[in-house]
Amino acid sequence: MTFNLGLNVVEVDGRVAPSIQAAPTSVAAFIVRAERGLENEVYRLTNWSEYVEHFGSFMAGAFGAYAVRGFFDNGGSVAYVTRVMDTATAAAATVDLDGGGAAALSVTAGYRGEEDPGTWGNNIAIQIRENSEDTNAYDLLVHHNGFVVETWGNLNLGGTAQQNPATVINDEFSGSKYIIVEVPVDVTVNPDETVDADDNVVPVLLANGADGPLTGTDLQNALAGALSRFDIYDVQLVCSPENDETDADTAVFANAALTYCAARGDCMFVGHTPFNQDAAATKAYGKEFQGDKVYGALYFPWIRVADPIGTQKWIPPTGHIMGVYARTEQERGIWKAPAGNAARVNNALDIQHQITSAVHTDLVKNGSVNAVRYIPGQGIVIDSSRTLSTNPIWLYVNVRLLFNFVKSSLMSGLRWVVQEPNDQTLWNKAKFNSINPFLMGLWRRGAFGAGLPEEVFTVKIDNENNSAASIQQGILNIEVYFYPVRPAETIVITVGQQESGAFASES
Repeated sequence: MTFNLGLNVVEVDGRVAPSIQAAPTSVAAFIVRAERGLENEVYRLTNWSEYVEHFGSFMAGAFGAYAVRGFFDNGGSVAYVTRVMDTATAAAATVDLDGGGAAALSVTAGYRGEEDPGTWGNNIAIQIRENSEDTNAYDLLVHHNGFVVETWGNLNLGGTAQQNPATVINDEFSGSKYIIVEVPVDVTVNPDETVDADDNVVPVLLANGADGPLTGTDLQNALAGALSRFDIYDVQLVCSPENDETDADTAVFANAALTYCAARGDCMFVGHTPFNQDAAATKAYGKEFQGDKVYGALYFPWIRVADPIGTQKWIPPTGHIMGVYARTEQERGIWKAPAGNAARVNNALDIQHQITSAVHTDLVKNGSVNAVRYIPGQGIVIDSSRTLSTNPIWLYVNVRLLFNFVKSSLMSGLRWVVQEPNDQTLWNKAKFNSINPFLMGLWRRGAFGAGLPEEVFTVKIDNENNSAASIQQGILNIEVYFYPVRPAETIVITVGQQESGAFASES
């Protein structure tokens, strides 16, 4: 760097340490059966219309669309969604278009250059018409459910003024959201106009699209296998509303999801109990998953929702519940238990089983299963917030979520420490400039139990936990402990009689 004569000002980072930014919370991961969706792909969605674009709409025999819609309707803002299907039987709809008596263009249901299997593609129709400005070119119109959804104009295999159909329609960024096309080898003719017997230009339907139905063990294995697709994504809540089996296989996915979340250490499985299972059977079901420090929670019973393709439908509550998680975090903070009067389940019309307070207590305390209940004057609410853990310090959902949040925030917020000189200066910067301010912010917002900061959290980075031997190995040990706030789960109100203060006297 060269300096001018006189005063020069140079800006440097100085001794300040980067602050720790709060990690994302309540980002949901859904594994669904859907009308459409590319194999093994995961899409980040922020609203319902994006789900429809990638996965279609509501589908008989599947719960994915209802659950994702419930997530957004209840306050969820970001979801990662992936589709499962039987790839051996699923097929994309297709049609071949002729040109002068020879095959000129093959059209297949797809999305941005890749095949998109399912019967949904049988509702796509292709219309070929001559381009109005260039007789050597043609226009391709894509119809879906009777409506024109895309128009690709000025297509031709030859010349420089026209566009090659495969190049533009199959483009991975700007291509069609409904079809892919393939031009047969050595074909140089355009496809003929699609006309009826009266020479009217009409659309031609794609055909032979097939869904890949999954049931029983095949479904469980597919759901479990799809979990790894979220490895590279920052998600905190994991569920599959499709885990609807009532046989012994239903635990396969639940156990796989609990193991997956525990291995990651930064997310939580939100599960549901089998369809139409009563409280007694539900308690026994919950016991199968109980353990120490379990990264998950179960919810009972199923809820009834409006069905756009029918009248009403029973669905697992997990999508709606994860939306309530997100809403609670936005309104109160990740440390607030997602239960109680504020945890109302929007757009739930009914619950499959109503239970008494005594049964609810037994279900929660002995089965580690939370209940969605109808509370007079409040509506349908999530009325408990237990994890599947039997360890007293990990009983509550908000405690699990808070620890996941703090761990993720520290992991990302302390990246600046990597490869810095491992000495007292670094220790002090990490402790006093980064970690302590982050924890103080949480304390001020009520994330920790009652007490002064020094009473509810501790940060240890010193010679005691960083010996010369560990420093020589390039290891920096940072210990963070805190006392999380816990919900008032059981309220005891004492009501009794006392003697009157009034007394009688002679006048």
